[in-house]
Amino acid sequence: MIEKDGFYPVVTIRPPAENLPLLAASVLYSLEVLPPDKVADTLVKELLTLPGAKVLSERAVELEGDVPAYQITYGVGRGEAEARGVLLVATRGSQALILDLFSFRAEFEERRQDLLNCLHSLRLEEPRPFGIARSQALTLFFPEPLTLDPAQVTELRSVQYITQIFSGLLRFTPDLELVPDLAESWEVSADGTVYTFYLHPDARFHSGRRVTAEDIKYSWERAARMGSRTILTYLGDIVGVKEVVEGKADHIQGVEVVDEGTLRVTIDAPKAYFLAKLTHPAAFVVDRVNVETGGEQWWLKPNGTGPFRLKGWLPEIVLALERNPDYHGTPAQLPYVIFRHLGGSPLRMYETGEVDVAFPLIEEIDEIEAPDNPLAKELTEVAQLSISFVGFNTAEPPFDDPLVRRAFLLAADRERLIEEVLKGRMEIAHGFLPPGLPAHDPQLTAIPFDPEEAGHLLASSSYGRDLPPLTFVTGGYTTPSPIVEALVNMWRENLGVRVEVKLIDPEDYYYRLEAEMENLYDYGWIADYPDPENFLDVLFHSQAANNVGRYANAETDQLLEEARVEPDPEARFELYRAVEEILRQDAAAIPLSFGKEFVLVKPFVTGFILNPQGLVDLRLVSLAR
Repeated sequence: MIEKDGFYPVVTIRPPAENLPLLAASVLYSLEVLPPDKVADTLVKELLTLPGAKVLSERAVELEGDVPAYQITYGVGRGEAEARGVLLVATRGSQALILDLFSFRAEFEERRQDLLNCLHSLRLEEPRPFGIARSQALTLFFPEPLTLDPAQVTELRSVQYITQIFSGLLRFTPDLELVPDLAESWEVSADGTVYTFYLHPDARFHSGRRVTAEDIKYSWERAARMGSRTILTYLGDIVGVKEVVEGKADHIQGVEVVDEGTLRVTIDAPKAYFLAKLTHPAAFVVDRVNVETGGEQWWLKPNGTGPFRLKGWLPEIVLALERNPDYHGTPAQLPYVIFRHLGGSPLRMYETGEVDVAFPLIEEIDEIEAPDNPLAKELTEVAQLSISFVGFNTAEPPFDDPLVRRAFLLAADRERLIEEVLKGRMEIAHGFLPPGLPAHDPQLTAIPFDPEEAGHLLASSSYGRDLPPLTFVTGGYTTPSPIVEALVNMWRENLGVRVEVKLIDPEDYYYRLEAEMENLYDYGWIADYPDPENFLDVLFHSQAANNVGRYANAETDQLLEEARVEPDPEARFELYRAVEEILRQDAAAIPLSFGKEFVLVKPFVTGFILNPQGLVDLRLVSLAR
């Protein structure tokens, strides 16, 4: 999401054999909605920095259709090289459309009226990306995906697209009920280790080819062979997956194609959450021909099985989905969905009607909820099954010492972070299992802010108070987030420790974090499936792929392994509560907050339901303009 002003060239037109006259069209995205003359003021300031630049005249004008605009005639350069030009500015919502027509002075003066007539004859029309009319599509302002490969994705925004284009054996409803998808039904053996899936007879790829059990077997083995970051986390319970990942086998022993429509899967032990794991993109089906003939970025033209197909994608600008008329389940109601990637403030774009759905920033919520703001009734707050925390690199000094970790925990005034930085909009986390998740304990003893005790713990640690400068890895372009800045200041004030910040491009943060690891790191996790295993086992077992800080505790591992196979739900949840308490006492990480999402939805949009995983099933959305 672009959160700063941006200037983007659209097109430049010049005669085939001449350098001039030249017409350049650009779009300026602003964080505020400005009239043409205010935008022009900014352009004039930039123009006057050029050698010999001068403004000759400026005035308000109208384009065809009575569209207000602002015109600036200018000169630049000196002598024979002097050029004259006209800047024409028109605005539409948060966008400023800028036309710049210029030529050498003599030619400009000779053809002045023709050039001005050309500019004034232009007409603004509603954008039609890929030929799609605004009335036919749900339009959102949303960051573009980093990948559309189900086996490679590790971050939420790409998952939002992938779950529309691809599908797996099962899926979740908006209220997280597990239901069939590509699998019409299934059976489980008496010992809970063998699953037999019967595929939906109408399940087809977007190309029209029927989905077979062999397609699923290929998809899972491909993910295992290619070194997928997620394969062991979500399919590692299947017998033989680990061996394929390690290169010791070329096929997954526990996956058997019984016939074209039947797949038998054997897991290493009975696990209550196994079916839920199959809703993750790592378990989605891909088309072998599509993958093997499409090159490294085959997913730019994906042949999926989901309710939508990729209509078109202009990187960094816009992406469009179109309804898959042959979807095997309930078809989408929307003909198209447009995801806009370019823009300034999502809130301003929503106010001006440029988008139908927007996700405002936390600092904008007070403005939206003001008594006189009509947008207040269009705002929804959704509790997420998510947590933000600060992780420690526990495999390296000084955070291999739990006393140092606990000192940093107690020296962080997390209540102040919630109130001042997060505007009181999030819930402080005293543990690692968010509200709404089975095994969440609302009676957990609060972790206090105790700088005095923190100092004593650091002094009594194996490293003492005189720690060398440490490095906090976080996502950011030029500056760290206010939360990271506040934490760094707290540790300096309360412990006398200097913590430097290392920024990683937020686009690649979760893909590069492990390789860029230093002493501390910023981390967030949202449920892939609503089970405590997806938090505690996935993040803190010593052998877990997502245990970025390499936390290791033998007792924790033992309890987590017992919980994996415990058949009684309440007994299993008690094991997870015991693990959570160990993590709290051992200061495995610093829990900060449990998440919420805020979304603005136009009244004519129905069925836009953001689930606790932060995802929307766009099949259920309809428009009543």
